[in-house]
Amino acid sequence: MVCPALSNAPDARLKDAVRRQLFALNLDNCLGVSLTLRQGMDGFTLDGIRASQNLRHFLNRLNSSVYGKRFKRFGVRLNVVPVQERSYSGRIHYHLILQNPFPDDSAAFERLIESEWSKTHFGFLQNHVDEGIDHGWTDYITKFKTASDGVDWENYHWN
Repeated sequence: MVCPALSNAPDARLKDAVRRQLFALNLDNCLGVSLTLRQGMDGFTLDGIRASQNLRHFLNRLNSSVYGKRFKRFGVRLNVVPVQERSYSGRIHYHLILQNPFPDDSAAFERLIESEWSKTHFGFLQNHVDEGIDHGWTDYITKFKTASDGVDWENYHWN
């Protein structure tokens, strides 16, 4: 779930603190991923909690595909910084910093991302993956335009 304290767009100090924390991360071999969500499905309307649960399901599927039994047995997982954002029209979507476990074959990992995302309940097919991101991406994903924008700390993982 998105931390409400970080969702407060006017608080510039918190925004700067998050940016400083993300700026300290090593982004070598990371991708910038934008994921869109269906805003309703099977009678359920998407909200921040359901979006976070959907992302967790996606990350579990992705980690299982990449690491197999090591993910469940030993907790080996991809580094990810997920930011939940709501557009001005109210559509919830995600921007991620995501570790690429296949640096020699980014295209295969992009296909895996799209495949696993499409298998989630709210996963929508209009997504975008950027290779070779830098800290300009961290500035972009932490713009926190609306009060409900923020880092999804429950799905955050970085070693």
